[in-house]
Amino acid sequence: MGYKTFKVVIFFGTVVAFIGWDLTLINFNPDRLSLLGFLLFYLSLFLFLSGTILLLADYFKSKVIKNQLLVVRLKHSIRQALFFTVLIIGWALLKSNGVLRWWNLVMLILILAILEFFFRSFDRPSHHYEETT
Repeated sequence: MGYKTFKVVIFFGTVVAFIGWDLTLINFNPDRLSLLGFLLFYLSLFLFLSGTILLLADYFKSKVIKNQLLVVRLKHSIRQALFFTVLIIGWALLKSNGVLRWWNLVMLILILAILEFFFRSFDRPSHHYEETT
C-alpha cells in the first residue's frame, strides 16, 4: 500500500469512527448505558482520536522534519498517536468512574513515557534520515 493510499484509508476510517462516535452519543442514554453502548462509545472514540492524532502528527512532522525517512516518521507517528489516545481514554475512564486523581494521571503519563523510551531504544538512528547532497 502506498503512502497516499494509507493516508486516505486512515482519513476515511477516522471519519467513519467519528460518525460512529457521534451516533453513539446521540442514540444511547448515558444513565442507562449497557456494556455494548459503553464499548461502542470508547472504541469509536479510540479510533477517532488515534486517526486524528496520527494524521495531524504526520502532517506536522512532514513539515518540521523534512529529511526523515517516511517509514520511520510513520512508525513514530502511529506509536505516539496510540499513546496519546490511551492517555485521553485513560483520563476519560478514570474521570467517569470517579477515581481520577492527579497521581493516577501522573502514573499513566509515566507509564506511557517509559514505553516510548523503551520503543525508542530499539531505533537505529543511522537509518532515520535520508542522505542530503
